[in-house]
Amino acid sequence: MNTKAEIRSLVIARRNAIPADERIARSKKACEELERYFGRIVAPGARIAVYHALGSEVDIAPFAKSALLHGWTCVFPVMVRRGGDVKARMTFWDVPLDGTRRAFFDKPARVIAPDDPSLAGCTPCGPREIDAVVVPMVAFDAGNMRLGYGGGNYDRFLRELRSDAVVCGIAFREQEVEAVPTEPHDLALPKIIIA
Repeated sequence: MNTKAEIRSLVIARRNAIPADERIARSKKACEELERYFGRIVAPGARIAVYHALGSEVDIAPFAKSALLHGWTCVFPVMVRRGGDVKARMTFWDVPLDGTRRAFFDKPARVIAPDDPSLAGCTPCGPREIDAVVVPMVAFDAGNMRLGYGGGNYDRFLRELRSDAVVCGIAFREQEVEAVPTEPHDLALPKIIIA
């Protein structure tokens, strides 16, 4: 069980096995911890890259709502393919939390064009404009190495941030593994909040 695909399969099964009510309660506690952590080091007016939970991921919607109380703006990932681009790219957008259900929330990996109607009222936000990031993951280890879904989107994005951006992963304890297989370009996360 040392290939990335085997670890992904095993850990997603463990994460899926967490009962829904327990997952909700633990997600809420993790959001409270995330809010306290960012509250100490992230200034009001900051832009924070968050995500909309996919499947059984830690649901950080409570954090996104409470962020407004700190004066933070949450930006969400959207997979965008521009004109002649062969490959889609994860971009971040300021999405008004006005109750409008965005198609990319339900299917975050779905690729859309920058003029897609679901982005109406949203504003793009470049990596250098982002002050903090909450990073989802499939698995992690004691050295804070992260295993994602295999697309390399967060690996590329994290390298584009300013050096002073605050980066924090979030996961359930069931997602911890003995060792995440790494490659030379992989970086450990500075902090992971464990639900």
